[in-house]
Order: sequence, then structure tokens, then C-alpha cells
Amino acid sequence: MQEGETAVSATFAQTTQPARPAAVRRVFGAATPQPELSGSGFTYRHDWGSRRGQWVLRLDWPDVGPRSQVFVSVGEGVAGGTDAGKFIGAARYTVHNVAPRAGGVDIWVNIEWEADIPLYADYLVVNPGDVGGRTVQITVQRHGTVALSDADADRILADMGTILQSDDSPADVATPVQFVRNGPVQVLPPNVPATIQTEADLLALLNAGSGVKIVEAIRWCGGPGGSIIGCAPLGSPTVNLAAVRFTANQEGLIWVHEYGHNAGLGHRTDDPRAVMYPSVGVDHNVVNEAESASFLTGPVAARGAPMASSCSLGAAIQPPQDVRAFVSQHWIQGIPYQAASQYTEEDAKLLLEWLVDEPEKHEEFLPEIVTTLGFIGSEIAAQPLIDFVQQPRASRATFNAKNAALIHLGDLINKSGSQAALDFITRVATDREMAKQLAVHRSAIAAAEAAVAGIDARNLESLAAELAVSATFGLALAGKAESEGTLMGLMKNATAFPAVKVAAMEAAVLSQKMRSQGQETYYSAKCEGGQQQ
Repeated sequence: MQEGETAVSATFAQTTQPARPAAVRRVFGAATPQPELSGSGFTYRHDWGSRRGQWVLRLDWPDVGPRSQVFVSVGEGVAGGTDAGKFIGAARYTVHNVAPRAGGVDIWVNIEWEADIPLYADYLVVNPGDVGGRTVQITVQRHGTVALSDADADRILADMGTILQSDDSPADVATPVQFVRNGPVQVLPPNVPATIQTEADLLALLNAGSGVKIVEAIRWCGGPGGSIIGCAPLGSPTVNLAAVRFTANQEGLIWVHEYGHNAGLGHRTDDPRAVMYPSVGVDHNVVNEAESASFLTGPVAARGAPMASSCSLGAAIQPPQDVRAFVSQHWIQGIPYQAASQYTEEDAKLLLEWLVDEPEKHEEFLPEIVTTLGFIGSEIAAQPLIDFVQQPRASRATFNAKNAALIHLGDLINKSGSQAALDFITRVATDREMAKQLAVHRSAIAAAEAAVAGIDARNLESLAAELAVSATFGLALAGKAESEGTLMGLMKNATAFPAVKVAAMEAAVLSQKMRSQGQETYYSAKCEGGQQQ
């Protein structure tokens, strides 16, 4: 036995040796900190209570992320709390694994003793300089008819951070923000509908606490629209945004884009890869210095400043020459009217080939196709759109597109004066049984999907009412005296769906604006004054 070593209880040995000052590296406070351990650092001692045997101990800690470097030591705690310290007794404490994650760190430990004894764990966390800037805790809520697990939410929140933290081009500024879930995914209150179709619906959703709110569909964001996948106030004192489930590798972009609106950011069109560009894409991860500062600051109080939403970006967005390329992308706040309306009847013929001859091949973009046909406004699209709504195919994407067609047939009527289209959407809005017939196929499929996913199922009545409300807003966008008269009658129609009667009140006001301003002026004014993006 060497000098400084002492046998203890014949079970294990202990030794004391001096530290070598020349080998010590100062982590924090040094003039030139070590690059491997630079950034923000934290230490913490946690009392895990009395335990024995093997445990996986999960510590929730918002400042920890997947790229954090976490070092852990465990030992027997002195009675009286963590400030009393630890001591070495006869029990063996072992740390097997340490796994940082978004919003916490998990450890696997083993306490070899025949009874429960106190366990204290010391944590040293070092966040690289590009990780420790800001951690945002976000409450996530879903409608009862939408499947979204805690694991889904964690993946999407992590993707939000990855998008901002990267700097993969000269124009991109790495922004050290990470997002973590605040508690389990919650179910939205019953007054929030599965589909947001009116201003009242959106207000009910935004008033349902803070956080990310996931619904089946969004068809109102500053006005009616058939292809909206995200909506948020421009400037908000808290995180408060609406979105739908989407392609897995792009959901994080939708959430962080809408979070940008909460932080006061508008759309940016000078770089098609910008996070705040009005459409989504797997490579939309660029933020400039001003945007980076806003993301770091987070949600801000509403400023009431004008905001250019997707619908008014026709002058800023140069739509591709081929209309099929234009509709083969998802615009977060819906198809921009001023861009789509630049296309002609010849372009409408190309879209009708997709809609009529091969809808299955282009199912993902059916809402964009029918919306653009409505904005082009050619009479040749009226009957094909009517036939599309009446055909039995009823996948989720197809049902969304049918609702979009009912809304934007109103725009087509406004331009072309199609009486056939006006008669059709009038019947859908006013004839309850007809709406049910149009929804019956979707009702059966939705019930089967809900059973598999373990979520609430939409019934035939609610799906039929959804179609009827879409047709109601189509009547408003038509901008005709006849359609406005129908809306006035719907408010007092005893046989109309209750949701239609409520929607008709908003739609009548919209119809008056459309008739007094005209279609072009309405869409420009709507965007310039809109506060939801």
C-alpha cells in the first residue's frame, strides 16, 4: 500500500492524490475558454429521493438540448437536503448512461444496497455557444379528431430548433433557439371546432390558452380560403398559432414560420428559401439578421402594422410560367390571389387535365388546383369543379379540396358570372340533405380512420355542415345581389345547419365588401389590413 492510501472496510480502497495545476483547464471566466467547453454552463444538484436498484431517471430541464454536453455524478446524500452534501458509505452508486434530449436529460443509475437510501445527482451542463441562446417552452394542443402524440410534438419542436440553428448558406444566420414541450399534448376545449371556417372559429381557437393548436383544417385566416395550412396573429404576447398536420419533414417549418408571425415577422419574398417565405419547402431554412433577432426575442405585443399575407404577394412573387409548377407547392396562408389570377384560360385547361383525368396522381395538391381555378375565373372550369365536388372520392385531401372548390367557385362566379356555379353552391348552402349526400362517403372513411388512430370521429352531420359553410362563403365571394339575398335568408332559415346560420352573418358582411369594392380591391384591402397570417 502506497503513501496516502487507506483500506476501508476491506470492501474497497480509497486514495487521495493532488490535482496537477498545469493540467487544469478553466471552463468559464477564462480569457480564451476551451473550444470544446465554451458557451453557457450550468451546475445543479438534484435529490432523487431514497432508491435502490437500477433506475432510469428523467430530469426535465428547459436549458438542456440534444447537443448539450452533460456530465453526471451520483452519490449517497446526507440527510437534510442537497446543501448538506454527499458522503461515501458502503453502498455502491453507478452511472451507466447519460442522454441529453430536448428539454431535459435522462440517466441510468444503479444503487447496490438492500434498502432504499438517499440519491443525489450532480449535473454539469455545457451548451455550445450556438445552442444556449434561448429555450422556448411551448404548450401543444390538438383537436380531439386529430392524432398528435407527445413524441410527434417533440419531433416537430426539435425540427423548429434545427431549422433556426443551422447556417448552411452565406445568407443564413444561425439562430440559437430551441423549442421544448410544456407538459403533455392537451385536447382543445369543446368550443373549438375541428375545422376553422369563420372568424368566430379562429377567435375561439386563439382564446383557448397559448401555444400551438392543431386542427383538422383551416379555411379562415383573415378571410375565407381553401388551401390554408397555418395561421397566426402578427405579433402576439404569447405563442399562439394554428396549424394542421402535414408532411412530417415540413411540419417544423410550418410551426416555426407561424411562430415568426407571433414574433412580429411578416413574409419575405427576396429569398425563396427563407423561413418566412409564404410557401413551404424542405430547404426553407434561411433567416437574415433582422429575423434572427426577432426569433431570439420571441413573441411580441401586436403592433397593428400592415401585413402582406400570401394573398397580396402577386407583385412580389413571380409565379412560374407553368401553372402546374405554381400549384405544386403549398402556400401556408393559402394560394396568393394576385399571383394565381395572372394565369389565363389556357392555364385553366392544363389544371383541368389534372383535376379531371388524373386526380389521384395529384391528390396532395388538389386544394391548390381548385383554388387556382377559382381565382383564374374561367367559365370552362365551372362544371368540372361542380362534378369534382359531387364525385364519390373522399380521402382527407379530396374532401379538403371539395371544400376549397365550394369556397372558390364564388371567385369564379365573381369573374365569369356562371349561373350554373351559383345555383350549385346555393343548393349546397341551403339544402341540408344535399350537403349530407355530398358528405356521406367522407363520413364512412373518417370513421374508419379515427378507429385506427384512436381519436374522435367526425359524424355525418358535422361533415355536411362543413361543406355547407364552405358554400356559404362561396356565396359571399360571388359578390352578387342574388347570392347576398340568399345569405340574408340563411340567417333565418329554420332548416339550415346552425353553423351555416352563424357563418351567414359573417358572409353577408363579406358579400357587402365584395360588392362595394370589387374582387381585386377586396383581396388587396384584405391583405393590407389583415392581422392573421
